[in-house]
Amino acid sequence: MKTIHKHRLNINTDVQDIRLPQEGKVLRVDYVPQEAVIFMWVEVDADTVIDTPKEVRRFKVFNTGSGIPKNASYIGTTIDNMKPAAYHVYELKD
Repeated sequence: MKTIHKHRLNINTDVQDIRLPQEGKVLRVDYVPQEAVIFMWVEVDADTVIDTPKEVRRFKVFNTGSGIPKNASYIGTTIDNMKPAAYHVYELKD
């Protein structure tokens, strides 16, 4: 059985560490204007939620036109419809 969990990403230039199972699959990212944050939904095996050690996975939000490092893997894009801004979420791999 699988389950989906929601994780918060701040909109800034900082790398953000989130503890997830390595096999966790990001399904969607969405900007929420009321909170000025991005939420990321991740599908994981339900058995990994409690008893499996989680790894620190690193994510970063890039603005349009920002330089993206070679070790970044694209996750998704979300748009702030209240102003002309798009946010691009990448996972940083070592």
